[in-house]
Formats: sequence, structure tokens, C-alpha cells
Amino acid sequence: MHAEGIQRQLEEIEFVLCMRYRWLRVPAWRPLVADIARQAATEALKPIIFRQVLRRHTSRVLEGIERCSDIADRQRLIDGLCSVLVFLNGRKLSWESFSELGHSLSLSPASPDLLVSLGQLMSLAEAINVVLGYANDPPRPRFCAMCWRFVLSGEKYCRTHRVPVSGTGWQGRQGHDSYWSGRKLLPQFNDGIRKLSSQARKEQLRSHWKEVVEAAQIVPWLERHRPLVWQFVMGHLANLEGGAVLPVIIQALDEHNLEVGALREQRAAFHRSLLDDRKAAFDLLLRAEAWLGAAAERRAGWGGGREGAGRPRKATNSAL
Repeated sequence: MHAEGIQRQLEEIEFVLCMRYRWLRVPAWRPLVADIARQAATEALKPIIFRQVLRRHTSRVLEGIERCSDIADRQRLIDGLCSVLVFLNGRKLSWESFSELGHSLSLSPASPDLLVSLGQLMSLAEAINVVLGYANDPPRPRFCAMCWRFVLSGEKYCRTHRVPVSGTGWQGRQGHDSYWSGRKLLPQFNDGIRKLSSQARKEQLRSHWKEVVEAAQIVPWLERHRPLVWQFVMGHLANLEGGAVLPVIIQALDEHNLEVGALREQRAAFHRSLLDDRKAAFDLLLRAEAWLGAAAERRAGWGGGREGAGRPRKATNSAL
């Protein structure tokens, strides 16, 4: 009866992993999942225990592959598992480091299913405790109501546009982005979202976005369809040469330098998850373009820049 209960629990965990986290179930890793469940029978999993379990089962699978000479992608599997063991035998011990390596394995186009499956489990990192029932799902990230930035805390506004504690007092200096300036900009921002969304539907930009990402043509696409975002990103970065472009763009747009500790790790993990969520990444770029366009339009109307501002011109002699 006890064995039946364990088996049922294992099946429930695998079901959650597959349905909620899109885990690619590979038979070789079922003992790993079972071991994780056993280790977490009495308390939430800690990074050190997670590492021990991963190391034990990665070594087991590697030994099995090395004994067989007729396995497809044998050398690639051996190299991949060896790199995982190097990491697991190293000094890095944080949920963020597990997540980084896991995403690297699972998102690589060249990774065999065995490595993708292991990478997906590793990339869960601290979220494995949600699967095991020791933690609740964190609030689903959503956009700040006044801009393009993501809010991870379940609140309505990002740190920049958070309602000031002083209530209706200080309203900020001209040009300083804040709750009050965000409120003034909101009608133009929402109008910009509607216009860009309509344009995206007409030109089928959303359906083309997947091809753009897969073909690594993000920079030309931004220059053509999101020029203000492109200018903003280039203004915050020296260059985009080498490495993946999309992660750098996401980080530049959703920058939260004041976050530290667990919040910073949560933000970094969320940014990595966006690489696999093309809809959210597309919406991020659309909202950023709309906001930057609205802000530029508003700046053009400041002071002497607005139409009809300044002293009336003196009549010229020809008009006399």
C-alpha cells in the first residue's frame, strides 16, 4: 500500500511537471524525479540537496551511456552530461545558477531530448518546491498599467510608477518619469498601444515574430518596426555584437537595478523564461514602442516646443 502511494505521488508530480511546466518526460529521469520527491518528503528542497540528487542521477545516466556504444548522439550526450557534472561538482550553489544552466540545456537547438529534459528540471530551480507542494505559485507577472515594465509582485504598477507614499503631494519635475507623469501620459500611451496593435494585425507582425526570433533577425526587425525601442536599447548598451540579442534587449527594457537578493534572482529567472514566451516578448516591445512614442510626443509639446507657444511674432515690414 505504501509503494502504491509513492507511485501515485510520483505520477501526480510528473503530471504537474508535464502539464504546467511542459516537461519533456524521458524515462531515464523518472528515478531522478522520484528521488527528488523522497528527499522533499518532510521539508522543502534546498539547493545543496537538489545538487546532490542531480549529481547522483546524472552520474548514473552517464555511466549507462558510456557502457553502450550504439546510442544515437552518444558523444553529444556524454559531453553534455559531463558538463553538467562539472557544474554540479563546482562551487556555485544557488537556485539562479541551476536555472541558468538548465535553460542553456533545454533551449539549445542541438540538445538531444535527454539533455532537454534534464535542463527543464534544473531550470525549475526553486519552483520545484511549488511542484512538491511546499510553496504557492508566485503572482503571474504582468505589465505595469502605465508602461511596458513587468511587475512580479502582483501589484498594479512598477517601481517607477508606484503610487507615492505622500499621496497627492509632490508631482515630480518636468521630464522625470513618475506616477504623476505616467498618469498624464496614459491616454497617449493607450492610444499608441491601439495603433500599434492595429498595425501589427494588418501586417501580421505577431505571426512573423517567431520566424524573426528563430532566424536571428531581431535587430533588422526592431529597426524597421520598433525604431524607438531600438534607439532606447542602443542608448543603454555599448553594442549588441556577439551572443544572443533578445536576452540583452529584455534586460535593457525591464531593468530593475534596485532589486536585490531573491527579488533580483526572480527577475533574472523571469527574463530567461521570456525567451520561450514569444507572445510576452512581442507585447513587451509593442508597449515599449507605444510608451516611448507617447513620451516623445509629449516632450515635443513642452514649453516653446508646442505649437503657438512663445511671444507673438512682430509683423514684418511687408505686412504693414
